[in-house]
Amino acid sequence: MSRRSVAPASIALVLGLVLSGCQSIQGVIDDVTGSGSTTTEQDSAPNAEATETTEETTDVPQVEENIEEADPAVPVAAVPTCQEIYSDAQVVAFEEEGRQSEGDISQDGYGHGTTNQELIAILEGVRDDLRVSCTWYLPPEFSSTTSISILSTEAMVGVEDILNVAADSQTTLGSGALWKLESSSSNISGEYIANEAHYIAPTECPTSLAQTNCSVWFTSTNSSGSSEELTRDAATVFGALN
Repeated sequence: MSRRSVAPASIALVLGLVLSGCQSIQGVIDDVTGSGSTTTEQDSAPNAEATETTEETTDVPQVEENIEEADPAVPVAAVPTCQEIYSDAQVVAFEEEGRQSEGDISQDGYGHGTTNQELIAILEGVRDDLRVSCTWYLPPEFSSTTSISILSTEAMVGVEDILNVAADSQTTLGSGALWKLESSSSNISGEYIANEAHYIAPTECPTSLAQTNCSVWFTSTNSSGSSEELTRDAATVFGALN
């Protein structure tokens, strides 16, 4: 078999085609790679901006304090509590005597600072935020109670009319008047005898009342001791008696 000789020109032509094809393929690869890189960069840019925006706009959560506000429909009490009604000295005297605080146990005609049925009816008709009755019990069977109530001056006239008839004495005291009952039979038992002392003086009307002229009424009953001392003490602590 005889060998054919390849002309140098043919070899050169073939090499040129091969090199040209390689360059074309490399161009395609470069185009594809460059395009993808550009797209990646373009896609990552908005994500970076979004992350930056999120970091800037994210606020620290605010912790709200849970503060209970007073219900405007519930009037604020205009009278002291049983823990505030007496001076510290009077409380000490009670405790040294062996008395025990019962708080406000007034209901159904009992636990008030008077044993007069007409006056009890008036006391029970006063709004809860305008009255308080505080009882201290001395075993085995003695007790004392002081009631404070705020009424319009017009309504208080009815209280004064009853006291003028029932009381054993009346004296002017400070800006008001003091009535004393040396003994008063209670509705609890005919054998239960306690002295009473009532003090009425003008006072500022609570904002929950429409009236402009008011009076405060202090009344105490004591089956073992002086009711006048308790009434005077409560009136002084309240600020109605100097």
